[in-house]
Amino acid sequence: MRRFLVVVVAVGLVAVSAAAAATPTPDAHDRALARQLAAKAVELQKLATVSQGGDDRITKALQGCKGLGTSPAEGFGVVFAMLPVLLVEVVNEVRPQLLDVRATIGAMHPHAKLFRRWLAAELAGVDQILTFDNHGKKIDYCAAAKVMLAKNPSDAQVQAVLGIPLSRIKALFSGGSSQATATVSKLNPAMRTFLIAAGVRRSVAVQLTK
Repeated sequence: MRRFLVVVVAVGLVAVSAAAAATPTPDAHDRALARQLAAKAVELQKLATVSQGGDDRITKALQGCKGLGTSPAEGFGVVFAMLPVLLVEVVNEVRPQLLDVRATIGAMHPHAKLFRRWLAAELAGVDQILTFDNHGKKIDYCAAAKVMLAKNPSDAQVQAVLGIPLSRIKALFSGGSSQATATVSKLNPAMRTFLIAAGVRRSVAVQLTK
């Protein structure tokens, strides 16, 4: 048993050492960038807060619309179909903050490869969200629901109700968008360690790498 425990501890130490080796040590340049990014954490949290409660928001907005969601299954289908509409509305509300975050990230040129890859994926995600900017066009939720629930809505119909082309909605579910999300998720654990090593408070580093 003792020998088994020694082996387990040794394997654990090797794993920890490997993880530490995989996470680069931030230099002065990257530490400064990390602090700059941390200063945007409050704005990023605001963006996350605005996007929360999407289901309830859609349900309330569709109250009074005839023939929508008469059963739980249909109700779920309506909410799913209306997610692009919700994203357009959220972008309308937080566009200045999104542009500010995008400008901050876009101007950063980290030395560490980990930091560069993580920022590039984050930037791709922000750019994807910003494609849903319809420049303040007000949306009629009932009209939008009818179009979004149609079997094959045309580009002209989607453009009329949302103010953005159908191609942008299709791009949201494309491989490129999914790849950026997957990259961020994969790099988040190492990036959290990197940010903490760069002097960012743990709570803020966790917030930035959720």
